[in-house]
Amino acid sequence: MNTTSKTLWPLVAAVGLGVSFVGYCVYFDRKRRNAPDFSEKLKAKRRKQKQTVDISQSHVNTSDPDEMRRYFLEQIQQGEDCLSRGDLNNGVDHLAKAVAVCSQPQNLMALFQQTLPPELFQEIIIRLPRIAQTMNSSSMGGGAIITEPDLE
Repeated sequence: MNTTSKTLWPLVAAVGLGVSFVGYCVYFDRKRRNAPDFSEKLKAKRRKQKQTVDISQSHVNTSDPDEMRRYFLEQIQQGEDCLSRGDLNNGVDHLAKAVAVCSQPQNLMALFQQTLPPELFQEIIIRLPRIAQTMNSSSMGGGAIITEPDLE
């Protein structure tokens, strides 16, 4: 055997394995997609995932400080992400949820007043009572959720 065939053999084997793997994936993906109940199962799975996400986002145990802290930080991050993508409606909702569970809402509102455009800050003020009431009615514990921002 010469040196060319010694270096070519592993390359041919690797290419053959790669092509076989891709063929295997394509075959089973086609088989899965052509199954008669595929779309129904997929829709049911997505519906269940959406319900799980909705439930986990709307119910926060206000008696657990660690969960409240996690929820607060999550809402701030999601609000910032939405605003950076231009999704102002969801961004304002997430920021209002963060204010609703914040231990020092006056300080957070003062920060928002300084950093956000006036129309977004005004939207947070408008939505805050509704969001706080929604969170109060869906929360399990009796934590310190505010209902009105104190801006003075």
